[in-house]
Amino acid sequence: MFSLPGMEKLFLIGAGGFIGACLRYMVSSQVPRIKNIPAGTLTVNLLGTIVLAFLTFSSEPQSMVYLVNIGILGSFTTFSTFAYETFKLLEEGQNFSFFLNIFLNVALCLAGVSIAYLAQGL
Repeated sequence: MFSLPGMEKLFLIGAGGFIGACLRYMVSSQVPRIKNIPAGTLTVNLLGTIVLAFLTFSSEPQSMVYLVNIGILGSFTTFSTFAYETFKLLEEGQNFSFFLNIFLNVALCLAGVSIAYLAQGL
């Protein structure tokens, strides 16, 4: 099995993190809020989850795990932004949007993983 030295792993993760953060900004800034729901964050989390699931259920080289899974997708998806935006909805008294945002993020991302898992068998 091929094993990367420590600095190469860190370089791949860092390069991927740069790419993922830029992609997250480009995608999420283009998606408008929908009925108070921060759809940009939902979009990047859903896309990132689906891509990560497809890659995880396939047999990708270990170097790709560091670059794509940890680096790109780790910085593309964003739990902290999801948590902050969800808290802001609660703070603003948007109770329905608060619960809907939680439900949509969790349900759609789990559905994305399920679809990726099932697609691997095709």
